[in-house]
Amino acid sequence: MDDDAPAGPRHATPSARSRHAAPAARSRRRPALAAVLAVVGVLAAWAGWLALDALRARDELLAAADLVTDLREQVLEGDRDSATASLAALQDHAGRASDAAHGPHWSAAAALPWVGPNVRAVQVVSEVVDGLADRALPGLMDATATVDPAALVPVDGRVPLTPLLTAAPVVVAADAEVQAAAERLAALDPAGLWAPVGGPVHDLAAQVEDVAATTATAARAVRLLPPMLGADGPRRYLLLVQTTAEPRATGGIPGAVILLEADGGAVRVLEQRAGGPLVDLPEPVVPLSQAEQSLFGPDLAADMRDVTFTPDFPRTGEIARAIWQQQVGGDVDGVLSVDPGTLALLLGATGPVPLPAGAVADAVGPALTADNAVQVLLNTVYQVLPPAEQDPFFATTASSVFTAVVGGQGEPAAAVDALAQAAREGRLLVWSARPEEQALLEGTVLGGELVGHRGGAPVVGVFLNQGNADKMGYYLGLDVTANPGDCLTDGTRRLDVVVTLSNDVPGDPTALPTYITGPDEDTPAGHMQTNVLLYAPTDGYVDEVEASAGEPGVAAHVHDGLRVVARTVRLAPGETQTVRYSVVTGANQDEAPILRVTPSPGRVTSLGSGWSCS
Repeated sequence: MDDDAPAGPRHATPSARSRHAAPAARSRRRPALAAVLAVVGVLAAWAGWLALDALRARDELLAAADLVTDLREQVLEGDRDSATASLAALQDHAGRASDAAHGPHWSAAAALPWVGPNVRAVQVVSEVVDGLADRALPGLMDATATVDPAALVPVDGRVPLTPLLTAAPVVVAADAEVQAAAERLAALDPAGLWAPVGGPVHDLAAQVEDVAATTATAARAVRLLPPMLGADGPRRYLLLVQTTAEPRATGGIPGAVILLEADGGAVRVLEQRAGGPLVDLPEPVVPLSQAEQSLFGPDLAADMRDVTFTPDFPRTGEIARAIWQQQVGGDVDGVLSVDPGTLALLLGATGPVPLPAGAVADAVGPALTADNAVQVLLNTVYQVLPPAEQDPFFATTASSVFTAVVGGQGEPAAAVDALAQAAREGRLLVWSARPEEQALLEGTVLGGELVGHRGGAPVVGVFLNQGNADKMGYYLGLDVTANPGDCLTDGTRRLDVVVTLSNDVPGDPTALPTYITGPDEDTPAGHMQTNVLLYAPTDGYVDEVEASAGEPGVAAHVHDGLRVVARTVRLAPGETQTVRYSVVTGANQDEAPILRVTPSPGRVTSLGSGWSCS
């Protein structure tokens, strides 16, 4: 290198630049890496915090669930002290679960697109359980103590109304809380959640929905019973006692009509009549629709024995009231209906009631019991009494059972259970002439209205109307089954409904009284003729009908917006026939169907499995 060369900037070699730049770059990366590590640490701590709280919330909710089971058993057993302790512990666990599932870390997680729905679902569950524990269950516990069946035992024929009036506001408020909880859970979509979250959410929603159905019934009951039992002044009701030996859609022919009065909780029988005299009116007491005329004929509204031809009990109530008012006179506030199956259930609670001295008592013994009531009232009475004495006997025995119930005979809790079971089986029906009360009855098992769906469940109706004037229905076997068919692309689905009827009359039917086998000379003794009506669900229809015997085809109608097909089945003694229906539901009726079937002594109903279309 020339020492005399001018001085100037030194040009570093590439390797020199790298050696000098590396320390500077590393120094710049260190803060960035530290920041990233800090963020990762924060996220890990946040995730850990969230996970720990989630586990804590889960444990608290599981403990709360166990306590709910304990609480229910303790309330049913009347163990008030244990129930109070369980409720306090339940509230503590529910509160801790709600606290664990809330906070800023949960709010942040709820905003994340994948995690968020699951986080919000856990929060909703914790809030629902906490709300039920704090606001619904305490009131329901208090109400349970207030309206304990023992507190409602009639005294001198009077049902105490004060407990019901006291409990009403509490029960109604608790029901509102439960219904709100059910709606919140129903808004969640378990299918869109992680399996560990979606499964419990689905289970809880189903459990709360069941509770909601119970509290809704209780809320209606405490609002309905006091006024209907005369808390605000006297009420009068017709009680139809349906004789299922001669089938009608809602049970049987009204063999007895009893006029009841309720006043201040006291219920008494004012008058009892056989159904027979309220017949052969010159014209229907109310206008009938074309479908009613075609399906049931004008006697639906011109003969008290035929008011139960229609499967719509509110219509039955309206017509029965009109016939009574026209033929007898006096206002009627509502209509109730029971059958011998109801009376048998009640006798299981009250114990036996004496039978009038005479041929029936000689044949079966001195008392009507839970074991012999159905046979006595549907068969024995027609074998040993002349026709003129049959309906009065029916009215007298039904009145005796009713008097035993309102008189507080037997176990009151068992009587309440018996009435509830009768209502579930469609044997106990109630209609009110007062619109505000009828609105509360609609949708309950007591209402008996003709409907084609309940929520997402299609309703299929199978109803029987006897074609002859006989009492052969006692020997009629009825089996109705429904199995899932194909799921269709338009959101509908097929149901395979099979109706099997059998004539189970024993021995030689010609040995039976003509009153049982019928006076129709065109129908040999012991033969049955039954009109079978199948009602399709809302917006649905019957696609195909196959019968094992008899003439092909059915008569099709539309009744109150529902498609119905009618077929007459004739059965010789010992004969069985099957009718198969392919039924198509309305769209989005994707729950298991509800079968509503005429109550009868030989009725059996069943549903297959596998109803999901997903």
